[in-house]
Amino acid sequence: MNRLLSLVIITLALLLNASAGSAAQTRRWIVDTAKEFLKGRGDGVAVTTDGRLEGINRWDVAVPLDEPVVVAGGIDDDGSLIIGTGHPANLYRIKGDRAELLTAIPGEQVTAVLPTPEGVLVATVAPGVLYRWGDGQLEEIGRLGEGGIWDLVVFDGSVVAAAGSPAALFRLGPKGFRRWTELPDVHARCLEVAGDSLLVGTSGKGLILGINRAGQMSMLTDSPFTEISDMAAGEDGSVWAVALVGEPEELSSAKNGKNGSKDEAEGATVTTEGASLNLDLPKVNGKTASSELVRLTPEGALLSVHRFSRQVASAVARDGAGILVGTGFEGEVWRFVADGGARLASIDAVQVVGIVGNGDILLAQGPAAVLRRQSGGDDSGRFRSEAARFTRPMRFGEFRVFPEAEGLRIRFRTGASEKPDQSWMPWVEWSSEATGRVPLPPARSLQWEIELPVGESLDRVEVAMAEINLPPKIHSISVEDPGVVYLAAPPPSGPVIDAEHPDISGIFTVIDEKNDRQAQSTKGKKYYRVGYRTVSWKAEDSNDDALRFDLSVERRDGFRLPVRDRIDGSQLAVDTTALPDGVYRFLLSATDAPQNPGTAMETAAPSRWFTIDNTPPVIEFEAEGEIWTVRARDASSPIASVEWSRDGDRWHHLAPEDGVLDGVEEAFNMPRESGGHLVVVRAMDRHHNRATEGVVEE
Repeated sequence: MNRLLSLVIITLALLLNASAGSAAQTRRWIVDTAKEFLKGRGDGVAVTTDGRLEGINRWDVAVPLDEPVVVAGGIDDDGSLIIGTGHPANLYRIKGDRAELLTAIPGEQVTAVLPTPEGVLVATVAPGVLYRWGDGQLEEIGRLGEGGIWDLVVFDGSVVAAAGSPAALFRLGPKGFRRWTELPDVHARCLEVAGDSLLVGTSGKGLILGINRAGQMSMLTDSPFTEISDMAAGEDGSVWAVALVGEPEELSSAKNGKNGSKDEAEGATVTTEGASLNLDLPKVNGKTASSELVRLTPEGALLSVHRFSRQVASAVARDGAGILVGTGFEGEVWRFVADGGARLASIDAVQVVGIVGNGDILLAQGPAAVLRRQSGGDDSGRFRSEAARFTRPMRFGEFRVFPEAEGLRIRFRTGASEKPDQSWMPWVEWSSEATGRVPLPPARSLQWEIELPVGESLDRVEVAMAEINLPPKIHSISVEDPGVVYLAAPPPSGPVIDAEHPDISGIFTVIDEKNDRQAQSTKGKKYYRVGYRTVSWKAEDSNDDALRFDLSVERRDGFRLPVRDRIDGSQLAVDTTALPDGVYRFLLSATDAPQNPGTAMETAAPSRWFTIDNTPPVIEFEAEGEIWTVRARDASSPIASVEWSRDGDRWHHLAPEDGVLDGVEEAFNMPRESGGHLVVVRAMDRHHNRATEGVVEE
């Protein structure tokens, strides 16, 4: 059956490698693995190890109790549940929805309950005493001189108790209740049998120790935490443990111990009785953590599976399909498979303090209650994905649920922010179809939610989508000085180059047309070619589509001539000798049409105005005594330089009369001689147009 989307994984190659796709190309969210599902949040829906979502029975309150805390429990031989409470400490037998008070227990709190063939063993703290209840009688069978008893287990045929402080193990044998093994910590906090070894979690240093049948101790891990509060042995030899940092203080509520909290997943305000928790905890590896679920591999590596930044994990158990974790501050049950987990259910209690059996029974406080997983229920659970965030707005298309499931419903909502908030659109109506369209406008975030009946499961859900095609952006268009061209490789000789003859593309000859400049960070090396103007541009596509450009030139009076179409590069050197003198600008248009047939977007932008001048200056001579006055005039552009030579001697630069060479007309003075000399003057304007004139000195 179908697999849902959680974080919504689109074939990432399409999202990340924009050159391989286009805005119009259809992409899909496909979720079909446990890892993807585990990023969501459910209530009455479980993630299985083989990557499915499965509707499961919920936990409902079977028996409410008057005491504030239900601490420990165990299954008796007749199948009934024996539980111990605190403040006051009592022992109850639970059958169905009835609670039978068996006996009051001296002390403040029961910490462990262990049904045995000889009777029910009950441990307490303050004082640390081990009792046996049987045949209607409560018998004290062991008492500690100091500290308390925190857990009980049967190992190698004997009952073993975890005690502290100081941390130690006690054993109940033929000679009574005796100290068995000293431990290097403050408290022996929890016990778990794993094959031929007894596992011990401690408080103070957060150790996980292994004890063999002879009582010899080995250090399995020295965790960075302060307490290992509960453990469960996995089928593969690994150990799952709840690790705590610090000791959260109980703070009374400002209003009669009531604490209201908003459960965003359910959209309801839940009011709980009892204490709240101060989660201002110490640092672990530089980060604050209240609790973590860790896994000790058979090879001895300690792996962090999940960090609870808000909740306090307090109980862990194996349920056959994964690892269950009960949390507090808001009572929740999580299931972990592989290296991730998701919330399985929320319960009407402040904290889950114990998980009995294979997870069928929960012990809770705030209020104290026993919850039992119901069988044969017909309620639907809900599962909600994390909000999926896209880099660009998406248009949503068809969704598909694989396979069809009786009673399944799905709905969607969108928003602009990364996480759902009040700005998001409301949920659309539920759809019970396995295939349909997401009835929402384009957006940058999407979230879905399903209702899944008990016993039904999903393998996969797909959502088709395509990016909204956005127009290209032209950031800048630059026109170089007259004559400047750029080449990736030098010409055969010298800094002045000649272009190829005009071709069938039109009247304009261009240089470097085929060179793809989009992937280069520089224009190339500078060269000069009289009559050419180089235009370059910077442009990008909002969808990372490849762009093509059209370039035209416009005269001041509005006449336009095409230069080149379908340019792939970002630079062109244009032979402007094909144009009459005047003032022009380039017009550039960019399109993403190659990758978006039918939905192409186009953007156009002009360059600055510039002058085209293909006419050389005019040179005139005027003799005044021993001085030649030379006048150089140009119709369009300033005079750039004037030089003279007498009888073929080297060239000499002339300085203008006004001292600044900046006008379209300039006057120069040079010495005049007699005796039949030939004086040659050449002038060049800013566009490198040259004129040469001569005069004979008589």
